[in-house]
Amino acid sequence: MSGNVRADERGLISGEAFVDFSHLKSAEDLAAVSRIEDVAAVVVPESLAAAYARIPSSGVAATVFVPEEANVRVHTGSLMVGGDGLGSADDVLVVIGMLLITSPVTGALPRRISVVGLVLAPRGSESALGAVLGGGVGNVLYYQAAEGQDFKVLAGQVKLSGAVLANTAGQPEDILIAAGQLVISGPITEVGYAQVIVAGQFVAPAAGRELLEPKMQTQGQSAWYRADEARIIAEDTSLGPDFFRLLDHPVSLVVLADLSISPGVTEAIIQQKVTDIVLFGDLTAPADLVPVLQVLAAEAFGTIRASDGPGS
Repeated sequence: MSGNVRADERGLISGEAFVDFSHLKSAEDLAAVSRIEDVAAVVVPESLAAAYARIPSSGVAATVFVPEEANVRVHTGSLMVGGDGLGSADDVLVVIGMLLITSPVTGALPRRISVVGLVLAPRGSESALGAVLGGGVGNVLYYQAAEGQDFKVLAGQVKLSGAVLANTAGQPEDILIAAGQLVISGPITEVGYAQVIVAGQFVAPAAGRELLEPKMQTQGQSAWYRADEARIIAEDTSLGPDFFRLLDHPVSLVVLADLSISPGVTEAIIQQKVTDIVLFGDLTAPADLVPVLQVLAAEAFGTIRASDGPGS
């Protein structure tokens, strides 16, 4: 099998950001593939839909079917492009990530645009884009365009102070896009963006919520911590009695990975040292600590379970 991805000796394709079959012509071209698993997106010609459906698969987030004889352009990650440069009528544009159109759509458009992720476009482009958007998975958001407007995109896992929201080097019409995990670790005193778009996981201090939330548009998960300081746990971690003993003031625990609490930690010290918990991963602790952790985790997108109970 030719193409950007090859099956291994067992015919398995696994763990890829995307698999591009758009160049294949016949069902025989797929014969080398026995299984597809843990792939964000698969691009398949419409004529091979039946053959592709016969391949066992698991963990495939999206499948994009494209017309035959088209010039298929596949882009992974964030694609920022002006409204006059999206492509020609012979193109099919497939974006695995985010498509950001920075000006009104005035030029020629591709035959089809399929986005597995977020589309952000200026208001007034709805009818033009609506005619060609199809086959993707995600949301389309429209913003108010302004002269000289700039876009700031924060992607991946980012921790920044509240100063990033002030946009002191920009102008009030600018737009901030958080695509990934963004944690604001300090006070928010000013929001210098017209709009803040969250396309992932966003965590900020609750004290700045009234300033920030009216300008937010969320296509993911947002949470607010209450303490003056947040401790960010970005990798799988185990915390024991000494960690809590050495904390000299209460903190918010922002858990972006999996966290386990070791035996020996008491309910009293957790109540003393932890103001609240923002939980995106899973939290495991001795059974006698589960109730207090559930109370503190006012913002919980993961699970809390006992490490020494049934099913542990």
